[in-house]
Amino acid sequence: MLIIGHRGARGEAPENTLSGFNYLKSLGVFALELDIHVSKDQQLVVIHDYSLERTTTGVGLVKEQHAADLAALNACFYFKDWPYHDGVPLLKDVLALVNDFVHLQLEVKVKDAEDYAIVGRELAKLWPQFTHRIVTTSFNTDYLAYMQQHYPHISRGLLVESNFTGNIIATAQQLDCQLIAPHHSLLNKTLIDTAHQQGLMVSTWTVNDAQRMQDLAAMGLDSLITDYPSLALKTFIT
Repeated sequence: MLIIGHRGARGEAPENTLSGFNYLKSLGVFALELDIHVSKDQQLVVIHDYSLERTTTGVGLVKEQHAADLAALNACFYFKDWPYHDGVPLLKDVLALVNDFVHLQLEVKVKDAEDYAIVGRELAKLWPQFTHRIVTTSFNTDYLAYMQQHYPHISRGLLVESNFTGNIIATAQQLDCQLIAPHHSLLNKTLIDTAHQQGLMVSTWTVNDAQRMQDLAAMGLDSLITDYPSLALKTFIT
């Protein structure tokens, strides 16, 4: 089962930062989940929230800031004693840093059709360097449908909240996804086995308990997203 660092290693290093991704590499974990927004100047930037206050020294909405201004912020300030002060990075700079990674889940947060087009266009430029190592994921089925129509060669993954009541596999198939990533509370061996029979890879989020990690691995899960990759390594290697 593949261990995937959530926003880098969110519980151990500042999330969605270059230094946080470097920390993940230093652990020997070469699979990553990160989040994408679109800046005011139509650049793809890596940050989870729609607003800046929780993880940076900035104020306001990400989409109202230019990428250069986002890069000038401190996105590590909330992480006590962290020695670096990186800003909000461009996706292309992150991908240059992790170009040797084996698996990348790029969660797209945008909500507007105009932004779908920007994301699709920019991901299509980056795709040839990574081919099937990248999956663009989202809870937003409208975004996934846009990518299915306009960029069908780019792998897609359906993210599913814990309160989802629909048919996960049928929804993923309708969108021609290659991967499903339900919240771990929704997973059981039957769902995982059925997904595999239908040609779907199964990932899950966000698992920070060692026993739950072991239980999910025993079900045949393909990959597991965690805030604490060091814990996952300890759980499965020792």
